[in-house]
Amino acid sequence: MRYSKQRETVYQTLKSMCSHPDASQIYQLVREKIPNVSLGTVYRNLGELCQAGLVHRVSVENSAERFDARTDQHAHFVCHGCGCVSDVSLEDITVQHGLDGVSHCKVVLYGTCDQCRNKK
Repeated sequence: MRYSKQRETVYQTLKSMCSHPDASQIYQLVREKIPNVSLGTVYRNLGELCQAGLVHRVSVENSAERFDARTDQHAHFVCHGCGCVSDVSLEDITVQHGLDGVSHCKVVLYGTCDQCRNKK
């Protein structure tokens, strides 16, 4: 993969976030740095970063596809209330169930986050 300013900006923008944004959210932030960038350019570069293994797609029910620059093995938790996506360590899951040799997985857990639960 050849270097491009747009791809580097998309990647660094995503790396600086822990909120698992969708492409349009990344696009809005990239536009602050490169005003003439197109949404198509952001999508294309996200696809190339995914193919290179630098970024992962996070599929969320009833929502736009999200992206994650954290590439180590972990799961995701999606809140039904606010829609936030957060990282979940697999260490607790694998150690508790004797699955120490897990090489990779794609797990998305759904529920209510502490913040939404405390609002009730």
